[in-house]
Amino acid sequence: MEKLSRKVKVVMVDEVAGLIKKNPYLFFVNFEKVKASKTEKLRKSLKKSSSELKVVKRSILKLALKKQKLEPLCDIAETSSAVTFSKDDPTKASKILYDFAKADQNMVIRGGYMDGQVLSTENVNELAMLPPRDVMLAIVMGGMKAPIQGLANVLRGNLQKLVMVLNEVSKKKESK
Repeated sequence: MEKLSRKVKVVMVDEVAGLIKKNPYLFFVNFEKVKASKTEKLRKSLKKSSSELKVVKRSILKLALKKQKLEPLCDIAETSSAVTFSKDDPTKASKILYDFAKADQNMVIRGGYMDGQVLSTENVNELAMLPPRDVMLAIVMGGMKAPIQGLANVLRGNLQKLVMVLNEVSKKKESK
């Protein structure tokens, strides 16, 4: 019987390690006293942002993290009861978790992982405060467009002044 449970554990570790490999953004939370109905609402909200919340046994999670060479996350995993795996925009998932933690004091964000960096609770909260990716791109594009548009306006102004001067010169010549 012991061999079977060990095989099951290996399969579970491989499954969690696969999730970690597929999802570049991880957020660790502890929500032991949160009601199941609220947890289900959280899962649905996260699913809309291409993220998912998984409750993973700590020992399995630590083994999966070690398998993916993410040992620094083992300390965070020790105090966590669930992991949020996010594929696309980490700000969406962190905002959902932040808002949920703000509404329910029983849920605590323990940290995260993004772009090779271990994130503290404060880092995750700061990430949640950032505007969404689309808004950030619009801000950057607006910043890039402004100098070019300014140059175009200056050049257009000079051309307009030249046309006005030429018109005045032609009017003076016609009047003579």
